[in-house]
Order: sequence, then C-alpha cells, then structure tokens
Amino acid sequence: MAQMTGARAVTATLGSEGIKHVFGIVGTHNTPLYDALIDEPSIRPITVRHEQGAAMMAAGYARASGQIAACFVVPGPGLTNALTGMGMAYSESAPMIVIAGQNNYDQLEREGGHFHELNHSLQVASSVCAYTARVASPDAVPQTVREALRSIRSQRPRPVFIEMPLDVQSGEADVTIFPPELLARPSGDPNSILRAIETLKSAKRPFIYAGGGVESADATRELATLAEALGAPVVSNVFGRGAISDRHPLAMGDGWGRLNLYDDFLREADLAIVVGSRLDVVSDVNTGAGFPERQIQIDIDPLVLGQRRPTDLGIVGDARSILSAIASGISESARPCWFDVEKFREGKRRFLEQRCPAAMKVIDDLRAVLPDNAIVVDDLTLIGYWMPVVLDTYLPRTLIHPGTYGTLGYSLPAAIGAKIACPDQPVISISGDGGFLFTLQELSTARAENLDLISIVFNDNAFGAINTFQDRVFGNRHIGSELVNPDFVKLGAAFGANSVRIGADELGTTVRQALTEGGLWLIEVPFTPADGSRLVPWMP
Repeated sequence: MAQMTGARAVTATLGSEGIKHVFGIVGTHNTPLYDALIDEPSIRPITVRHEQGAAMMAAGYARASGQIAACFVVPGPGLTNALTGMGMAYSESAPMIVIAGQNNYDQLEREGGHFHELNHSLQVASSVCAYTARVASPDAVPQTVREALRSIRSQRPRPVFIEMPLDVQSGEADVTIFPPELLARPSGDPNSILRAIETLKSAKRPFIYAGGGVESADATRELATLAEALGAPVVSNVFGRGAISDRHPLAMGDGWGRLNLYDDFLREADLAIVVGSRLDVVSDVNTGAGFPERQIQIDIDPLVLGQRRPTDLGIVGDARSILSAIASGISESARPCWFDVEKFREGKRRFLEQRCPAAMKVIDDLRAVLPDNAIVVDDLTLIGYWMPVVLDTYLPRTLIHPGTYGTLGYSLPAAIGAKIACPDQPVISISGDGGFLFTLQELSTARAENLDLISIVFNDNAFGAINTFQDRVFGNRHIGSELVNPDFVKLGAAFGANSVRIGADELGTTVRQALTEGGLWLIEVPFTPADGSRLVPWMP
C-alpha cells in the first residue's frame, strides 16, 4: 500500500496489468492521467490527431497482437469522437480499455453547463462496451480496472470504459496495486464435449466454419488438429482469415454467401462445426441458412449460440481447450477428407478470374511481394471488399477487415495501431479515396512515431461501391457518391510521406521498393475498373 493520486493509481495498475501503449489526446480533463504516465515508463503514450483515430488504433493494435491497448480521452467530445472506434472494436471483439477524464464527482448528472459535460455518459459508452464504471475514490482504482480487464479476459473480448472525475484523479489515498491476475477461461461442459465427440464420430461429411474467436483464443493449432482428425474442410469468415493457413490442404478460404461458391459443398456436408463465429451477414449473407441441419456451435459468448439458426449442441467456453478436448477424443489417426478441396479451390479461382479480374490482379501482385507475416489492413473500398475472398492468408492476425460495423476510415489508424503492436512485421493499409479522407490526419501520427508503413489509396473519385450500387439498383441515378479530391501525392508529401502516383500494374514493384527502403509511404493508384471488380461481393 502506498500513498498516491487516483491518476497515478490508474497508470500503476495499467503497468502492472501489462498494458504497453496508451492512444489518446491530452486535454483539460485528463492532464493528471497523462502527467502520471511520466512516472510509468513501461507505458508509452501515442498522441493521435483525433479520438476516433485513437480508438481505431487501439482496435488495430488488439487485432494484430491479441493484446489489450488503452485510450485516454476527455469526456464529452472526446468520448463521442472515440465511440466509432469503440463500436468497431465491440463488433469485431477487439479488447481495449478506454479511460476518460470527467468533471468533479459532485458536478455530475446535474446538467450544470460544465465544460465537456455529456449527460448520462456511462449509458452512452455502454452501447459499445462490455463494462462501464465511474471511479469515486483513488483507492477504488485498482479494483475497478481489474474488474474491467477481467470482463475482457474471461469472456468475449470487447471494449471497457472507466470514467475518472478530476477530483478523483488529483485526490490522494492509500492504494494497493494488485499483481497481474491469471484467469482461466471456461473450458466447456465436459458432458457436452463428450456429446460432441460422439456426434462427430457418426458424421460422414463434417466441415468447420471458423471465425475470429479462433484467433482470439489462440486456437489455430487446435483448429488444424481437429480438422485433420475429422478430414473436415475449413471455411473461414472475414474475421477468421488466417485461422488456418491457405496453404493447408483442408483450407477453403472465405465464403461470402452471395457469391454462392459453396452451395454444392454445403449440400454434401452433413454436419457443421461453427467455432468462434456468430455467422455474421458480412461473412455469410445467408447467415448459415445453407448449412446442414446438424450443427455444433462453440463460442465463449452464450448469446451467440443458436442466434442465427438452431444448433443441435452448443458449447460455451474457450475455443482452444474445447477444440483440443474434442480432437483428443476423435481418433489417433487422421481421416481422409471427404471433399476435393483442391478442385474446389481451382474452380473458385477460375470463377474469381471471371468475376473480378482487375481486383484479383492487384491483390495477386501484392501477395507476390509481401512476406507471409505482412499485416494487411483494409477499408470498405473496392479492393478492400475483395481482400478476404481473394488474398491468400497464411498466418493468424495478418488480414484485418472492418467487418460488420463497417465504418469508413478504419484502415489507416488501425494499420498504425497494428504497426505499433507488431513493429517487426510489414504493415499495409488499403483505402479508397473516400474512406482515406475520414482519418488522413493520422499520417501525422505515423510520421511522429517514425513508422515504416505503406498506405495505398485506390482513387476512383467516388464512393465507388455506392456509386455502382446506384447504377444497378437505381438506374444510374447518382446522388452523393461522386467526389472532388485533393492531390493525394502533394497531400502525402505535406505529411512527410514518400508519395507517388502509379498505375495499378506498377503496384507490386512500388510496394517492393517501399518495403526495401522503409519509411512512411503514400501510394495513390487511380483505379476505376470496367469489369466485375466494381461489383463487390455483397452487391446483387
């Protein structure tokens, strides 16, 4: 126990819990928190240019590394600015802790016209958080932070939010800093696991549908072991890309339901094992409707089980321990696969070569020059939409897609967070011209941190997917989808980036050069394909 301020209790507790970086902006209501970071050298503050960027960086950090990132924001506008990134993290199950300053404790919830006042701020944050709390005294800080982090570590990882009133930040008390807590995630009901083993033994044509929960549980090895024991093909959703390497003979890649690539396969399958996925509409627009009637679902979140369609057997718990237990009870030798995965992959590639040749050429060129461990972070743009379908992914956490929340502007700040979390891995940001302008100011953050980072902007002077959607659904009637853009090369140079404008056929060569030379790069690619690449996978 030691005498310290509430702000120092926050930073000491975060340091004890292994938090390494804090993203945010210093302001009048969190200056004590920032001052306390000076006395916690294990934590490095990253000053961003917008709180939305702070939360998105934390989300990218978490998805690339699996580690918890922290954000410090001011109340009111700081919180509401951060909400978009927090919503992204909530949707994609990315762990982060957001700590906001606040007016003095006795001023709260009175609508007194105080600076940065936001009425019912805890309720506002709760819409995108798994845990919210307001600290009333300095000595309560360690327990509050522990409860917040426990909600991340023991269940589905999602953002948590803590408010620190100014008088609590500056007030002093005797505070006990706890040692790190070791938590065991639930390992699943043993009887349900036995039932799953017996069900799988009787299945002739099972397959596995793997989501981001596999990577969150560090269960990629266990996933492959079970797939091999069953001879079960593995389909990945957009969050689960890399959960099994695309070089694995059982990997079938991502399956967007609207492409109907998997219909014949699903008709043959007699049992689906859904692991770490809620069958979201981005990955499977049919939300599993084409799956076989028999289904086993494994998830840390009990609300996910049976959410989209009835399941014969749901097991709540950690994917790693459950998959391991099931695999150990199946067989000592691997079964042969019941489906010709290689033939399927060849047919899928032929289909995509016809459907999106321009996008496929760009993505193939990128893959050819990127090492296996390169992290690609995409945005909602023509190339970004095709990334989970086309890009061969070999390692977990190396393809980061914005998913179901789907905000524009995610790619650049998330890529910055990923690079800070994984400094030894190349990181590539994929944006469209529309989305890039949402968060381009974070080039300043990348420059300040001296990051080796490549930002690729595909420019069609439009919100391209919406423009094409209007063509197809509204008879070429355009409104709000055509853009007037700045000179991206000059803009990147103003931020100190190596900036070039190239043709799509030069992308591989230019990215190879950027990887070799290092530094911050902005590569603009004018890109208005006339082929089916404009018809993104979700488009009718």
